[in-house]
Amino acid sequence: MTTSPEQGFRRSRGLDVLALACLVLIAASLRPAASSLGPVLSEVTDGFSLAEWQTGLLTALPGFVFAICGIIAVPLLKRLGLFTALAMSAAFIVAGVGLRAIVTEWVAFALLTVLSLAGMSIGNVILPVYVKSRFPHRPTLGATTFTVSLGLGSMLPSLLTAPLAEQFGGWRFGLGFWMILPFSALITWSVLRSLKSVPVLSGQAAEPGGERTEAPPRRAVFTSPKARYMAMFFGLQSANAYLQFGWLPQIYRDAGLDPFLAGIMLTIVTFGGLPGGFLAPQIIVRGIAPRAFLVSFGASAVAGYTGLLLSPATTPWLWAVLLGYGGFAFPAALALITSRTREVSVTASTSAFVQSSGYVLAALCPLAVGGLLGVTGGWQVPLWFMVIISALMAITGWLSAGPGTVDDELAPTSGHSGTGEAK
Repeated sequence: MTTSPEQGFRRSRGLDVLALACLVLIAASLRPAASSLGPVLSEVTDGFSLAEWQTGLLTALPGFVFAICGIIAVPLLKRLGLFTALAMSAAFIVAGVGLRAIVTEWVAFALLTVLSLAGMSIGNVILPVYVKSRFPHRPTLGATTFTVSLGLGSMLPSLLTAPLAEQFGGWRFGLGFWMILPFSALITWSVLRSLKSVPVLSGQAAEPGGERTEAPPRRAVFTSPKARYMAMFFGLQSANAYLQFGWLPQIYRDAGLDPFLAGIMLTIVTFGGLPGGFLAPQIIVRGIAPRAFLVSFGASAVAGYTGLLLSPATTPWLWAVLLGYGGFAFPAALALITSRTREVSVTASTSAFVQSSGYVLAALCPLAVGGLLGVTGGWQVPLWFMVIISALMAITGWLSAGPGTVDDELAPTSGHSGTGEAK
């Protein structure tokens, strides 16, 4: 057994496996509170006798809460430390998911949903810091485990919530069941802490001789062009995901597909998250032509939306496959955060900036599509809007995946050239 001299945590093969299990459980906990609601939304609406605006509010909450609460994640991390911050994230999700399944008032249900989403938002920002600090010598393993676990946490609730609700007596069980993931994460995380294998972060930089000195001051992260491009790329790919989750089945149904087939098309799109979770971090972390791949994700989404625009019912599965490949952009965006930063403190600040600002864009775009649909009465203009969003995603992907790191651009003597190769 060894102890990391940089960040003071114990390491061994068994502890590394336990740390990886923690990563799986925490990452898988960061989506079910949102992805489990859609399959039983009709039952929840009937159960609380919700008006349309109330149902719409529930579906719009994730983007707005992620944007707002992502801002406070780094101050919480600095004040509380890595262990307490992630423990708080898991505890919020446990309380929100568990309690909203038993309340009888809609206001309480909405507030508990916000609580669980706040925990997810904090975890979204801080977990890349854990990946960076706990697996410094295995960045590909950490990034791949993170993104695949996120994908599973999104996909499994969307597939299993409705069958669980039908089998075990209603939507309350279907929603409450997913409390098991953050609860297991909280227990495993506490065990890892008791074994002293959680990194202890510091705001200081280590000298080669082992002594610690104050790191030189850096500029604010939003002054980095690379961080801004990453935020735009993250926001545009998230907007694509929210647009697809919210509107894709209806687009197919309006084109003449029955509800079952329309649901299958969305399932094809969401299944793309699994191979994307494996492949995208490999591409980014290993530097396998990352710019070309990120552009290909945007181009594939453009092709998918163009197919929906011109002939949605002819080969509907093809458009779904193209959009699913475009969804590889999400794990790629997360991998960029860790691969285009060096210092853990810069990773934390970049993660907060990229995700909080990106989710603002992600929350606004589905509202814009709804507005365009209401004004024009058809899908032509909204689909052109989606084509433009995807083209911009390709452009910002090219810019954000270029060589260099955010650290270089934030250094006091940096000229914002961004020409150094990323490590």
